[in-house]
Amino acid sequence: MSHQLFEEQDHTSKYRLHRPGYPRQLFEYIINYYFHGKQINEQIPLALDVGCGNGQATIELSTFCDRVIGIDVSANQIAHAISKDNIEYRCQKAEDLTFLQSDSVDLITIATTLHWLDIESFVEQVQRVLKPNTGVLAVWTYALGTLDNPTADAVYHEFNQVTLFPYWNSKRWLADDYYQSLLPLLPYKSTLVEYTIEKRIETTIGQFLGFIQTLSGLQTYRKEEGEQALHDLLERLRNKLAVCYIKTSDRRTNDENFDMNSIKMTVSSPIRLYLMRKSQMN
Repeated sequence: MSHQLFEEQDHTSKYRLHRPGYPRQLFEYIINYYFHGKQINEQIPLALDVGCGNGQATIELSTFCDRVIGIDVSANQIAHAISKDNIEYRCQKAEDLTFLQSDSVDLITIATTLHWLDIESFVEQVQRVLKPNTGVLAVWTYALGTLDNPTADAVYHEFNQVTLFPYWNSKRWLADDYYQSLLPLLPYKSTLVEYTIEKRIETTIGQFLGFIQTLSGLQTYRKEEGEQALHDLLERLRNKLAVCYIKTSDRRTNDENFDMNSIKMTVSSPIRLYLMRKSQMN
């Protein structure tokens, strides 16, 4: 079943503020695949965005789809989702698409959510609701990324893989290999194509820590250890990252006017996109 890890209101607000969006190139790959590489001035009639969260992918889909339905198990995420006239949001499990007619959906997208689902049940629903011969399933994910400073990157990976290890849900590790281990569970394998999209985000330590707070492992840490422990944990991480970047500049952390949150950094986080088409042969 779907896991509900992103539903508290405070976390929902941080998620919308700090989670990065997706590059235009990703959606261009989807459009190109759907229309068989033809330059056609048409919209995709109906798209379903599964695990839509606050609508980061949903809003992008709305620009090239006549209608988009975004579903998520978190009522708070749905309540704070980005609205638009041709978008409908529903609080709904991915494994239960009974509100949709069979063979009625042109495109199903699922961004960084597949590993949280009962995949077998979800695939059964996909096979029922996608239109035959034309319907497309688009799945993508990304790992936690690397930092442009090797020492800071080592600090970041120790934080994720050691400090947070007891607090990660075991399903989270399924995304580390970019869903390669989950591909055998997906349908329409004879039509499968995959793309890797490079994504580099210019940010600051303060903004990066905002992103860190949206991670499911941090949410679990806060629930189990409390707000003060979370605050202290993030302060230690902030200080460690700042020291790494300051070593490459003339600034010093003992300067009382120095704002560690303003230190610039770059995060590289490639996206892996999988595209499949429903056909009578699969």
